[in-house]
Amino acid sequence: MKKYLSEFIGTAFLVGAMLGSNSLAMNIMGESSAAHLAHAFAIGGTLMVMIMVFGPISGGHFNPAVTISFLAKGEMKFDEALPYFIYQVLGGIAGAIAVNLMYEVNVFPVSDVVRDGYGQYISEFITTFGLVMIIHILVSQKSESIPFAVGIYIISAITYSSSTSFANPAVAIGRIFSSADASIAPLSAVTFVVIQIAAALVSFQVCKFFIAEDTKPRNKPKRKK
Repeated sequence: MKKYLSEFIGTAFLVGAMLGSNSLAMNIMGESSAAHLAHAFAIGGTLMVMIMVFGPISGGHFNPAVTISFLAKGEMKFDEALPYFIYQVLGGIAGAIAVNLMYEVNVFPVSDVVRDGYGQYISEFITTFGLVMIIHILVSQKSESIPFAVGIYIISAITYSSSTSFANPAVAIGRIFSSADASIAPLSAVTFVVIQIAAALVSFQVCKFFIAEDTKPRNKPKRKK
């Protein structure tokens, strides 16, 4: 239960940072590059800290696409992964509702922000692919820099990608229930989720090349006659 609650809280804070920083930045600075940069840093910083706090407990996924990749890897069983999915999605929705309450808007709205076009779909595929790749390669290296690498990557992805890098099915679903500019309409969210899951699976298959153990037989030293 500690694992599932960790995934719930971490995902809630992540979505809360996304929607809350967008709402505040738009109120203070409007549609400016500074507002977008502040939005990106709020998300990356929150994700970094949540991984530090909950990583030792649940692995710090906060993302069904990441969980699916570990399921494909064989490091999780479906009966463990399924509650992860549920708590991640519920956490994303809870984070959106919390922001709605903070900014005193409709508590349970449904977004009408349509996000479509092949550019955004390619963007979601690339940014999700990169996220999963970074995680698996660093995990295989037993690196302690995962929180920093993931947080910095997300900051960068938000600032360069046309979709602003959702890269997370729980985030896409959570952001449906918001009226902020960073929200997403239900049908757009469904498309994003499908692309994100596909990207995660493709990324893991590519990662297998980098994380596979070297099985090449070593040359045995020749015996002296």
